[in-house]
Amino acid sequence: MAERAEKKNQSRTWTVLAGIGLFILSKLKWVFGLLKLGKFATLLSMFVSVGAYAMFFGWKFAVALVYLLFVHEMGHLVAMKRKGIATSPAIFIPFMGAVIGMKEMPKNAKDEAFVAYAGPLFGLVSFLPAVYLYETQGSPFWGLVIFLGAFINLFNLFPVSPLDGGRIVGVLSTKLWLLGLICMIPYMFISPDPIIFIIFLFGIATWWRRVREDYVLQESKQSLELHQKEEEKIHSLVREMDEYRDLPNFPYIVDTFIDEGRVERERLIRNLPSGSAVPFVHDKKRLKKHAMLTEINLLEKREKYFLMLYKHEVMKERERLLAEQELQYGEDHLSGVPEGGHPEKVVEAYLSAVKEEAETQEKEVDRRKNYYVASLKTKIVVLILYLALAGVLSYFAMYGHTIMEIHRELLQR
Repeated sequence: MAERAEKKNQSRTWTVLAGIGLFILSKLKWVFGLLKLGKFATLLSMFVSVGAYAMFFGWKFAVALVYLLFVHEMGHLVAMKRKGIATSPAIFIPFMGAVIGMKEMPKNAKDEAFVAYAGPLFGLVSFLPAVYLYETQGSPFWGLVIFLGAFINLFNLFPVSPLDGGRIVGVLSTKLWLLGLICMIPYMFISPDPIIFIIFLFGIATWWRRVREDYVLQESKQSLELHQKEEEKIHSLVREMDEYRDLPNFPYIVDTFIDEGRVERERLIRNLPSGSAVPFVHDKKRLKKHAMLTEINLLEKREKYFLMLYKHEVMKERERLLAEQELQYGEDHLSGVPEGGHPEKVVEAYLSAVKEEAETQEKEVDRRKNYYVASLKTKIVVLILYLALAGVLSYFAMYGHTIMEIHRELLQR
């Protein structure tokens, strides 16, 4: 009788889980369409992770853990879809979790927080069925699932980037990242987990990039200004060369411009700052070097992709015009008119490339200036939602831990 009752309970359990699975599939059909190209990589990594966890903790624990991670990542995918952010497939890494790569950055920190928040929010939903199953069946395994799901998502809310919590609180203030890193240091000594150490290193790197944001912004501004000056210089050169375009010595005049560029390039190379370049201490020297390297690069491109090609096309244009004249005068020995001779296309192509790079730099400057800018209302909403989710997850973590303590002996078998 006891065995029959156990089988009946198991049957009911799998019926509940199957129903939940069908519900998720019906609501998230577009997710699987999004993963169509990478579904095999996702499924394969899921099976590998299940197998790896099962070797150490048993298949039930392995399936539960991968399920919890899967729903968490689906939360991120749903949010990215809403924000129109292209992603790579979800990849599960045994004993490390799962990761989804963004092929482009969100437009601002508010959107990034939205994407980050969806992971733990879906994570909360993922283990709620286990609460029902425990309350109806009393199996301590569901207490373990509750604790595991709550702990994973609560840990992800820790205010250190690249964890979800760090990406959420970035809207409030990126200075909170440093506070999170300081709080993580004693934990690393109490529980020397390699994963914690890796997260700490990534957190340091992310925090440092944010600290150096102003410097990188100045570099982008420099590049923008130099590309705008290059555009003006090309217009000036075109006007000047057009005056000499019909002269016999036109190639030598263009060579003069080329030689001037080479002399300027060599001068810049000789005067490049050398020695140490300590961040903050030598920022002015670093910016000067960056500007000079950008000028050198632009001078090289000007010679290779504008002046030399422009001269070549003008000479071909002369050949074409001469051939057309000779054909008009009945020179039968000419088989046809040479192709090419379109210097205007050279000017158009080079200016287009310079403008495109300038626009890219302008967008980068604008993004860096405004990425973490948010209204007071947004900050208040984000803070309330962050604390509320952390509070609910904390409650269920304690709830699951209590169940595990009550059934400690059964779970240790």
